[in-house]
Amino acid sequence: MTTFARIFSPAVLLALLFTLSPAAIGAAPPPDMPLPPCATTPGVDACAILSPDVTGVSSGKLGEGATVTITTVPTHGVCFEHIGYAEPFTWSPSPCYSGVETPAVVGCAFFDLKDGATFKQLPCADALYRDRSRTPTPLLTMTGPKGGSCSAAGNFQVYIYGNMRDGDALVGWAEYGPQFLDCRVTFNGPRPDGLHGPTWVKLRVGISQSQTGDYRRGYSRTAHIYVPVDGDLRDAVDVDVVATATIQEADWDNGRVTALYRATLWNRGGETAENVALTVGLPSQLKYLSTSDALCVPADTMSDPASRGGTLQCSGFDMPAGSFRAFDVVARVVNATDLDGIQSGEIETMGVRGVAFKVVASNDTDTSNNEVVAELDIPFRNGSYSDTVAAMQALNTHFDYMTNIRASQCNVYKDDIFNRLEQLRTLNPDIFANLSYGGVTSGAYDIGNAGGLLGRSLGHVGVVVYAKGTNYRRSGVIINGTPMPSPLSGDSFVGPGEASGSGTAFSGATSIDGRYLRTAADKFPGIPKEESSSAGYVYGFEGKYGHNSVEFGGTVPQPPAVDSCPFAPDAVVVNTESPVEIILTNSRGQRVETSDGGIITQELDSGIHSMAFPHIDGTYGWTLALPVDDYDVQLRGTREGSYRLTLTTFGADGTPDNVVTSGVTSPGKIDAYAIGAPLTPSPVPPTPDPPRSGNERSGGGGGLDATTLLALGLALFARQFRFSPCRARRAARRTHRRA
Repeated sequence: MTTFARIFSPAVLLALLFTLSPAAIGAAPPPDMPLPPCATTPGVDACAILSPDVTGVSSGKLGEGATVTITTVPTHGVCFEHIGYAEPFTWSPSPCYSGVETPAVVGCAFFDLKDGATFKQLPCADALYRDRSRTPTPLLTMTGPKGGSCSAAGNFQVYIYGNMRDGDALVGWAEYGPQFLDCRVTFNGPRPDGLHGPTWVKLRVGISQSQTGDYRRGYSRTAHIYVPVDGDLRDAVDVDVVATATIQEADWDNGRVTALYRATLWNRGGETAENVALTVGLPSQLKYLSTSDALCVPADTMSDPASRGGTLQCSGFDMPAGSFRAFDVVARVVNATDLDGIQSGEIETMGVRGVAFKVVASNDTDTSNNEVVAELDIPFRNGSYSDTVAAMQALNTHFDYMTNIRASQCNVYKDDIFNRLEQLRTLNPDIFANLSYGGVTSGAYDIGNAGGLLGRSLGHVGVVVYAKGTNYRRSGVIINGTPMPSPLSGDSFVGPGEASGSGTAFSGATSIDGRYLRTAADKFPGIPKEESSSAGYVYGFEGKYGHNSVEFGGTVPQPPAVDSCPFAPDAVVVNTESPVEIILTNSRGQRVETSDGGIITQELDSGIHSMAFPHIDGTYGWTLALPVDDYDVQLRGTREGSYRLTLTTFGADGTPDNVVTSGVTSPGKIDAYAIGAPLTPSPVPPTPDPPRSGNERSGGGGGLDATTLLALGLALFARQFRFSPCRARRAARRTHRRA
């Protein structure tokens, strides 16, 4: 079981060291465990004998000085009357209880933690104490409601109502007997010190039960109950771990933020813990620097100056009974924002939320307290988006947010932005006195498995710039580019007024107009987080300077080669709003076909850009960016309803030429259109369908501006869709690219 945030300040931990001295922690109680279901024959081993006529309950635990109440619980009510001198010897009620028995010790049941937690039974002298001679006689004292016995029975031999003499008064059994269902039980011995595991005293409770036909007496009914024992394990090993996390240094200006993580191991048992090992797992937002103990060995990969995260293994030692041992790990915080994000749960992760500590010992009897996660309290500076925009004024005089790159991959733009910032920082370091930056990606776009091929979760990318020492998801400005009209068009600006939100909204594509977007981090799709460093990207989110070049070492690889996928303006675009699927054929008879949010056929020689975005009704809209060619376009209906089709070509200057067509469709219905390059798209007369009541086709141009329509569709894409990226070969050999 993993425990989160068991973190103490050094002062609190020091107090624990004095409070929990070896003498105090030499004895350990067993872990709390529920009784198991009886898997063997009742009455064998520790399994209880049960009865439908009686059971019992306990008010607490038995231990040194403890007194509990054992309550016998009959299924049927108390006997009120018996006519025993003539058949049918009537009892009222029938059945009923006519006597109560004193609880009796059967033995002690326990989980044997050293034997796979099997459920066993022993005489209590062997189950409770290391030295059985310490077991008192009697182990338990039973006291009834009158100060004497816990048993009683009605006298139905003489008195018709089973009267009993209570002092000088005659009292009917129905009034007298129920008092004896409660029995006070006192534990007479010292604190048990020899438990094999969670332990219970096994007691027998019973009643005399009578029913019509019985002659003046009842018959015994008994059952077993378990009463938990409060004591300590014999010769036990219970290795525990607690952890602290504290900032050692927070020099945001010089990009040096370090943290000290301390794990303290305790052996709370009564014998030596053998073959103890501590595993320390660092998330990728930390870089390992050092450890306090030579027994702690980092993974081989952690010796790489550019490495992030990793695992340390501290092993090869034993721990005497009652001892403790501390291990310190110093780590560099290289991405405070993402570390805060995984700790808070803002960033979903399959791993742990912080630094994970796990201890094991070969003879540990309680593993429920062997894991802990330490979370760091990060002292972010106060800062906002406006603060970052103000600090970027120094950057703006050197960086015009324009590019002459025309590419079909967003990564190409992101790498260009990052490399230009790196060059600018080298030439003019003063510009970055108050700024940090790093490559980010968003997981908002789910690149799915078109045609049954495996996909992966990628996203839009860019470079975040933010005021040093702040949380970049709250204060950052993300510079990014896009080869096609962007889903961020409503949230990004260009021009001098973007800081106040009064600039021009970005509505084109970087490949057309050469302009980079500037987007507030909280307007970026999904949650911006650090771009993967698996391909060799090593970004210093908290600053990269001469004195820490080793920690932030590594070289940025060259951008991947631009593939053959089309992008504006050298493309034609087919955009639909459901409920239709697309079947298109180029001038060489090669086909592309969509189905249920996926590309099921792609026969073009070059790749395509393809985006599917789901509608509430379960259908999909599509945007397909295709190589320039003549295409026959068929729309196959998937259900009753209206659709919209936009066919787009681009002029040499990137100006879109659009035809927007609306129609009504039904399952299986085919509507046909054509798009030429560079000719204006035009409808094609369809093959007549059989008469269909209530379904009339409509066609023609006009309606929404195609650029607006694309922006609307791609904005939906930014929320959630299945994306089939640029494909350079046939569907069976598709390659995924960043979108």
